[in-house]
Amino acid sequence: MKKTGFILLLTLLSFAGCKADTSEKVNNGIAPEQIIRTINKGKPVLFIGKIITEDLNFTDIKTQFVFSSSQRIAIVDVPVTFINCIFMGKVNMNGQKDNSQVNMHFKGSITFEACDFRADVMFDNMTVDGMANFTGAIFREKALFNNVTFKGRQTYFTAFSSEKLFSMQESKVEGAIDFFKGKVNGKLSFQSTDFSGKARFSDMDCSGKSEFSLTNFRNDALFTYANFGNEFRMSNAIVCGRLDMISVDFQAEVWFSNSIFYGLVNFTKSKAKADFDLSGSLFAMGKPALDEFEVSLPGHMIKSGVRYAVFDEFIEE
Repeated sequence: MKKTGFILLLTLLSFAGCKADTSEKVNNGIAPEQIIRTINKGKPVLFIGKIITEDLNFTDIKTQFVFSSSQRIAIVDVPVTFINCIFMGKVNMNGQKDNSQVNMHFKGSITFEACDFRADVMFDNMTVDGMANFTGAIFREKALFNNVTFKGRQTYFTAFSSEKLFSMQESKVEGAIDFFKGKVNGKLSFQSTDFSGKARFSDMDCSGKSEFSLTNFRNDALFTYANFGNEFRMSNAIVCGRLDMISVDFQAEVWFSNSIFYGLVNFTKSKAKADFDLSGSLFAMGKPALDEFEVSLPGHMIKSGVRYAVFDEFIEE
């Protein structure tokens, strides 16, 4: 009888083990600890088609140094790559250790291509030396990239989508950055961000308020064929390169007030359905192109205090 019970117990344990293995394969899930262990071993991170089942905090890695009495830097020396992965929990680049703030510094590239983020992502304060790739990423909750530094020659958010807030405020982008065909249902904010390379927002569709005030574009800023379903602000901004606003639909109020445009500005074939405010701005290359530009309500183009450079005056010596 005892022998029969022992055999039955072994059978049940074996069945449970097989069931657990099968479930793991079907669910394709991995724990955040597996990712942290890979980084701690100095191995490149590469996960394709996986489900990260819990909160992932990159500041749990062991390689850290003290930057100041209140700040630590966690360093990742290997490339970090996720493709077609689902993050069920939060993804965080910020943490606390010994009463100090811990921020991330990636020495190589980071890739989250076609990844589905089901909870908040907090990439604030991180630095990326290599290229960053968020092509096709889906952010279902808040997506925060405030005070980040992208040092790579190219940063991709091509065809990304954000269902709530997407914020990249007070950040520094040293290379080119691409938001081509991005879609944002909530608020979009790049307030006080510095773009050193070409910034492309062409074909972007944003339903919420769009905030580009206090931005500094040191190169071209391209918004061709974009659609902004709510307020659009680019006040107190500086654009050193070309500003292309060709065939853009502005569904609500627009502010380009108190800004400086050093390059050519083009609003050809764009349409504004409410106030379009250029007041107090300086156009260093002359008047912007307004061919086939439409403001739905007469008198709602606001130009008070606008200044244009004039190039058709000649002086003979």
